[in-house]
Amino acid sequence: MADDEWYKEFNSVFWLTLSASTFAFFGLCLQAILKSRCKQCTFCGIHVERDVAPPGQEPHLDISSIERGRTNSV
Repeated sequence: MADDEWYKEFNSVFWLTLSASTFAFFGLCLQAILKSRCKQCTFCGIHVERDVAPPGQEPHLDISSIERGRTNSV
C-alpha cells in the first residue's frame, strides 16, 4: 500500500519551488527579450517585428516604487 502514496511527496513546498523557478525563468527570458537588439523574431509560427531604440536611447524601467515597498522585518 506504500507504493500507492507516491503523490504525497508532491506537497506545497514542491509546487512553490516549481512555480518560483518557472516565474524566474520567464522573467529572465523577458529581460533578455527587452535587452535584445533584434528587429524581427519568428518562433513557433509567431512573427514579431518591432522598432528598436537607437543605441544609448533605450527606455529605462523605473522600479524604485517597487523597491520602496519592500521591508525587512527579520
